[in-house]
Amino acid sequence: MVRSRRRKLTRPGKRRRFSRLILGLVLGVGFLLVLFIFFNPFVWRLNLRAELEKNKSASTVYDRDGEVVADLYARARIWVPIRQVPAALQQAFVATEDARFYEHKGIDIRGILRALYQDVKERSKVQGGSTITQQLVKNLYFSQEKSFFRKVMEMSYAIRIEQQYSKAQILEMYMNSIYLGQGSWGINSAAQVYFGKQVPDLTVAEAALIAGLAKGPEYYSPFRHPQAALARRNVVLQLMRRHGYLPEKMAAELSKRPLGTLNNPGSTYVGAYFVDYALDQLRAKTGYTESDLRSGGFRIYTTMDRRIQKAAEGALQYLPAQGPDRWGVVQPQGAIVAMDPKNGEILALVGGRRYSAAEPNRAYQIHRQPGSAIKPFVFTAALDAGYTPDTPVVDQPLAIDVHGRLWEPQNYDNQYRGTISLRTALEESVNTVAVQLVQALGPANVFELTRRMGLVSLVGEGEKNDRSLAPLALGGLTKGVTLLELTGAYSSFANQGTRSEPFGMLRVYSRDGKLIYRGQLRQERVISARTAETLTAMMEGVIARGTGIRAKIGVKAAGKTGTSNWNTNGWFVGYTPEILAGVWIGNDQESKPLEVKGVALGSGKASEIWGRFLGQVLARSVAAPPGSPTP
Repeated sequence: MVRSRRRKLTRPGKRRRFSRLILGLVLGVGFLLVLFIFFNPFVWRLNLRAELEKNKSASTVYDRDGEVVADLYARARIWVPIRQVPAALQQAFVATEDARFYEHKGIDIRGILRALYQDVKERSKVQGGSTITQQLVKNLYFSQEKSFFRKVMEMSYAIRIEQQYSKAQILEMYMNSIYLGQGSWGINSAAQVYFGKQVPDLTVAEAALIAGLAKGPEYYSPFRHPQAALARRNVVLQLMRRHGYLPEKMAAELSKRPLGTLNNPGSTYVGAYFVDYALDQLRAKTGYTESDLRSGGFRIYTTMDRRIQKAAEGALQYLPAQGPDRWGVVQPQGAIVAMDPKNGEILALVGGRRYSAAEPNRAYQIHRQPGSAIKPFVFTAALDAGYTPDTPVVDQPLAIDVHGRLWEPQNYDNQYRGTISLRTALEESVNTVAVQLVQALGPANVFELTRRMGLVSLVGEGEKNDRSLAPLALGGLTKGVTLLELTGAYSSFANQGTRSEPFGMLRVYSRDGKLIYRGQLRQERVISARTAETLTAMMEGVIARGTGIRAKIGVKAAGKTGTSNWNTNGWFVGYTPEILAGVWIGNDQESKPLEVKGVALGSGKASEIWGRFLGQVLARSVAAPPGSPTP
């Protein structure tokens, strides 16, 4: 009873302390606002139209030789006066981004208090509560950094702007400057990209979709994520209804309509998939948003070799087509990654037959079962344990008890060869030998070596994991691997036992010439040079007379094929001393077998595409060792 009473007595005290803290924060913010507004001369000289013109600076992506690959600010920002903007579009932005836009004076006290309460409660940085005016200020004057000081500066600018400009002028500048995805800056570009229309011709539903993109132009892209875009559009329609801009019946009726967007425009320049990868990496490493990177005047120098990139894009066109799926995407699809194994620089990256922002970048955004392409890691563990290429092993039927169930692994050709050498077992991709090796060496040991060599997607914990025979020996992994991940792991073989982590950017400069990011060489010795050389010699046999014979290119090369269960994925990863490349082919719907007009493709076609690609690259002598990242 005493304890209970004490708890009750302490709660009002806690509430009082919390209230005092909030009051102190509010007074502190108010004091700083007064200081910034009245004693910061820059606040009195704000010129938004001039700032908008200054911020029309395209970021440029370069290849490794300093040649321009793409200007990211591809679509010119054509200004649309507020009088030409449909009321529905104005209302959609206000209802979604700042419902009290016409009531506040630049900052929304209610929103600030709500954000302060949440931030103090969660003990996190100040965030939330931004008005349209604050968003405009942030886009023009500040970075995406989240800090208390920056938030107060942002609010002081917003208050001053509301004194200088009318609400209509502020909303006009906001709608014409916001990034809305697909390289579209402002509502005019967005209307043309998504609907092929001029702004005055937009319908209410179309206006709702465009306004909904402000929250996350990538995540809610109707091209990349149509279901998320549809749900977001409907949220905007309901917000318009809630704030009195739409009758309930109309909002309900419009919510039932399809998106009605155009087909996704592809890209016409070489290296579009590579550029996507570079931007993704920059976002992850620097914290900049896509809009920052596209319009910030950055100079992004990549590791891309344009000639190798073009050869990779061309080689993928040799993949036969079954036809479009129900989403209009031609199947099967494919991806190619090429890198310098000595330093990890990515020379080419292709994520599909034809670039489309609506589709995943299959080179690094999808995980698939590698099948027998995982076997070199098993054979590496065997060599480290004392096996040699000539060690005799037995290819025979197996019956293994796995957690009380009998597992009988089969060879792909349903044949058994009896006693053979370890070399032959790898060349002919013998499943039974790989299983026996993992069993003899210990799944835990093979697992740790494979992950250390670069297959970081291996699952080590949980009820279903990869610390067992089937995943490690035959590549039936819990999650799968990406092509970039698997190709990077093979660098351990190609680089005499030292794994080179793949990277795609050399350096990035801001608009004013400041170096903001530099690519770093990251390497780790994972196996001995002798083991790597022995395994390489064994994989040369895979191409010379084994399962990868269709990858022959007239020069000595090493590699390994991979086909997953039910022939749903085909792989080939191979290398010469100068260049390492991986090819994946498969359907976007993984359950569908990899075939065209009834003819199975699999790793044989992946090997052939690899051979065409490497043959073209090496014939033109583009395999000279690329330079390491230098200023």
